[in-house]
Amino acid sequence: MSAARSYPTPPSSAAGTFAGDLPVTMVDFSCRLPVVTSNPDVLPAEQGAFITFPASRLANDPNGAMVARENGLATAGPPVLSGGGGGFYDRAVKRWVPASPAGTLADGSAYAYVSYSGTFVARIVNVTSGDVRSFELGSLDRPEVVDFAASGVFLYSPSAIGGPGEGVWLMNPTTGSVTQVAAVHRVWTVRDGKAWVARLDPRDKTVWPPSEVQPADTLAQVDLATGAETQWFYRAGAYPWMVGLVSGRPLIAVSSVSGQSEIRLIDQPGTDGKLIYSGNLVFDGYFQNYQGDGDRIWLGGESGIYLYRPDRGIQRVFAYDARSGSGRGIHPGGICL
Repeated sequence: MSAARSYPTPPSSAAGTFAGDLPVTMVDFSCRLPVVTSNPDVLPAEQGAFITFPASRLANDPNGAMVARENGLATAGPPVLSGGGGGFYDRAVKRWVPASPAGTLADGSAYAYVSYSGTFVARIVNVTSGDVRSFELGSLDRPEVVDFAASGVFLYSPSAIGGPGEGVWLMNPTTGSVTQVAAVHRVWTVRDGKAWVARLDPRDKTVWPPSEVQPADTLAQVDLATGAETQWFYRAGAYPWMVGLVSGRPLIAVSSVSGQSEIRLIDQPGTDGKLIYSGNLVFDGYFQNYQGDGDRIWLGGESGIYLYRPDRGIQRVFAYDARSGSGRGIHPGGICL
């Protein structure tokens, strides 16, 4: 596991670029957005900061430094918090956390991540004290945390080449006991007892270009208690790459074999949802590089921070200069208050 994870972009015949896509627009409201900047070439590898709007002024937080460790990242200030990477601002305890918000309890009191040192170990971290409970995960194949809920820590096995993973397991955060919830295939994430999965509809006769990632044209939801599967989005010849969930609604990047790219928010099963963006802008990464914020959606990448509002569409609201493929970037680390 690396400190700065990179995720492949959705399969496409023509990958897009951030460069020059959108001009910078000044917003018409005031707030302070927590962000995390990444730069693998310097110390700290990740830095928590705040952007003040409407001035679009970036200021590093002295308490936001996150340094690279063998199995991820760790905060520089005491008590030291370690995690698998990503990073966000936990407003409940006013601390930067070097892990994914998906692996954090709703009240912000604790988070879970998996580290590897000869064996895979799940770690439950108390954000206030830094205390850690560790549990070996035995024979699970490259497990990662996808959700931390009242019922426990949900794990899955991610794909080694990007895209959806396999299986869903539930770990008791007190005892460390692990049970398989369902043998679900092609899993994007888990939330509220539901798994979001990729599927390929047999009606689709598209000739897909060569790719290591298995084709998919459908995003579906599987009820882990009953096994019932509901199709949320389908488009022949297009890959709905899941970005994450915004207030329970899937945010997807739809990439077609023709090279067209869209970002859509799906409100109801079986619909096209809301078009957030259409063009050649590519958001590199998922589950960490976006933030739902009421009716607003913040996204990040190599070239800055982007904001979607229903009445304004998507705008670039903060410019960040990073070389394509450099590993540098910026992503939202919480809601803007």
